[in-house]
Amino acid sequence: KTSSPMRATSARQDATGMDITSRCTLGDPNKLPEGVPQPARMPYISDKHPRQTLEVINLLRKHRELCDVVLVVGAKKIYAHRVILSACSPYFRAMFTGELAESRQTEVVIRDIDERAMELLIDFAYTSQVTVEEGNVQTLLPAACLLQLAEIQEACCEFLKRQLDPSNCLGIRAFADTHSCRELLRIADKFTQHNFQEVITQTYSEGKKLFEPQLIL
Repeated sequence: KTSSPMRATSARQDATGMDITSRCTLGDPNKLPEGVPQPARMPYISDKHPRQTLEVINLLRKHRELCDVVLVVGAKKIYAHRVILSACSPYFRAMFTGELAESRQTEVVIRDIDERAMELLIDFAYTSQVTVEEGNVQTLLPAACLLQLAEIQEACCEFLKRQLDPSNCLGIRAFADTHSCRELLRIADKFTQHNFQEVITQTYSEGKKLFEPQLIL
C-alpha cells in the first residue's frame, strides 16, 4: 500500500476577511491553495527588439567595436562578430565551434569566394537584407552555397527563374546543375522543352554551341 504524500493545512483570509482553509502538497510550494486568487500576469514579446538589437550590433561592426574576427577575402578585410556569423551560417558555426585552427585565430582567410559577394552576405547576416541582381547573382549564389545560406540560395534561384529566356535558359540550366539547385534545374528544363525551337534558333544565331552554354543575363 502506497502512503499518501504529506499534506499541510494553511489558513488565509480572502478580501472579505474570511478565513480560507485548504490543503496543499508540501512538495509543490509554488501551488497556491484552492480559492486564493492567482496573481495578474501579462506576457510581453517585443517585435522591435530583434531588429533594433541587430541594428546596434551592425553599428558596432561598422565602427569595428567588439569585433572578434576578421575575415580575409582576397585583398579585403571584413570585421565581424563570431556569434552573428555562427547564428546565420552553419559553415561559420562549424568553423568557430569546432577544433579547426580558425576557431582560435583572429584573422581567418576565406578562399574560393568573391570579395563583393562575401561583403553582401556578411551585410545580410547583420541586416536581413540583400539585393540580388544581374551583376552579382553569378558570384552570390556560389558564395551562398559555400556558406550554406539556404535562404540566399533560394533568393538567387528565384531571381534566375524570372530571367529565363530562350537566349539564356541553357546557361542558367548549366549554372543550376553546377550548384545543385534542383528546383531551378527543373524549371530551366521545362522552359527549354516548351521553347525548344526558339532556343535552338537563338543558340545558333549567336554562334554558341548547343551543349556548351554560358550564363548570359
